[in-house]
Amino acid sequence: MMKQYDYLIVGFGLAGMAMAAVLEKYGKTYRVIDNNPNLDTRVVGGMYNPIILKRFTPAWQADEMWRFSKGFYEDMEAKFQKQYLFPANIRRIIHNTEEQNNWVVASDKPVMSSYMNPKIMYDQVNGIKTPFGFGELHGVGRVAGEELLKDYKSYLIEKGLFTFSDFKYSLLEHHEYGVKYQDIKFNKIIFSEGSYVLYNPFFNEVEMKPAKGEMLVLKIPELTIDFTIKSGVFLVPLGDNLYITGATYNWEDITLSPTDEAQFEIEEKLKSFLSVPYEIVARKIGIRPTVKDRRPVIGIHPSYKNMALLNGLGTRGVIIAPYLAQTLYKHMTNAQKLPQEMDIQRFYTIN
Repeated sequence: MMKQYDYLIVGFGLAGMAMAAVLEKYGKTYRVIDNNPNLDTRVVGGMYNPIILKRFTPAWQADEMWRFSKGFYEDMEAKFQKQYLFPANIRRIIHNTEEQNNWVVASDKPVMSSYMNPKIMYDQVNGIKTPFGFGELHGVGRVAGEELLKDYKSYLIEKGLFTFSDFKYSLLEHHEYGVKYQDIKFNKIIFSEGSYVLYNPFFNEVEMKPAKGEMLVLKIPELTIDFTIKSGVFLVPLGDNLYITGATYNWEDITLSPTDEAQFEIEEKLKSFLSVPYEIVARKIGIRPTVKDRRPVIGIHPSYKNMALLNGLGTRGVIIAPYLAQTLYKHMTNAQKLPQEMDIQRFYTIN
């Protein structure tokens, strides 16, 4: 007898992993197919921070989404008995008196006041140049997304629910009951392929604009901090004198090859505030699945009602992935209306 599942998930980055967890939560059967062995390319940095520190403004719906997603990661910690949430304040280097004033004004605004310390900090930190002090965010930190993806993938492999393979779009058959792929029936299929959606013939209308991000892992023996520093780049402590710094944005080159230009850019920005020696121990590259209008894209295909898309996580994937997965599930099962800003139908509406 031909096997049948409720869902097929294509792609296993943060979006696919979150979707799998949501389906399991509601008792649905599913399988995952993914062709990328390098899961660390799916998460660059992994920071959760609902504030845009360049302009001192809240990121779009990030506070609301993070309040939901934080509980999701706590559930994952309980599931795998491992820590994935690493709270750590962010200290934003202030560059002049105008930024000092802007920080104080912004800290009194809704949402911002929940995260921003209104007082400028003048603590001296060995190895860090801060002539105008710091602005500090609390309630922020890092998600160990790489580790979580690896652990969830191992869990799925052990249960026989993960297939490492390219997805052949030409082999997908549409039927009244749903879809069939490689002699397995599925009621519904969800594509969560990240930047690989560029090659998906079913979603050509979605205006994706992926961005390559490069980061450096550093060893800095003379720097001892338990908070993240933000200036032209982030400097995030990982423990054992290791730090990750970056990231760059490249809209033209979306290969997974490191570039000298990106390394130079990161180091120049780093040297503007770091005054102690460091050693580069690794380079990391990820492709951010960014949509042209900078909003996520979820929803059901206008012609194939058993086919859905979960994509466009952009730069804040760890914050929004669990929220989007839950929202898409409710839309697919209960016809819950999607917010217009993230609804896939915005790419298919005829003006």
